[in-house]
Amino acid sequence: MGEIIILILIIFVSIAAILMSRIIFAGSVTFLKNKAKSVPATVLNKRKQDMFRTSGLYTNYFILFDLGNNDRMELPVNKRLYRQSAIGQKGILTYKGGLFISFKDEKDEEMPKETYILNGEVIEK
Repeated sequence: MGEIIILILIIFVSIAAILMSRIIFAGSVTFLKNKAKSVPATVLNKRKQDMFRTSGLYTNYFILFDLGNNDRMELPVNKRLYRQSAIGQKGILTYKGGLFISFKDEKDEEMPKETYILNGEVIEK
């Protein structure tokens, strides 16, 4: 009797794993087929979200962009861009799906890069 329950459980988990992998694969293919979009945008708002996990406190950073025609998009961004962007700043936003790629200000310059020294070597990030 116990062996039948274990067999049913194994079959159920196998079917669930197959279905989940198909869903994930289909989403990945759709994401890869879509091209990155570059659009004029204005920074409307910025926000931080603290997340408590077992390994510590993490902060996620978000910027809300106005894409024109009443279209808005909030994207997760890195800490550097969050700090260096200003509300009202205009530029070209490049994104793919819900993934932030870059934001170049209206002067057609990419946001400044972080510079630090590692083992005597200057590195820009």
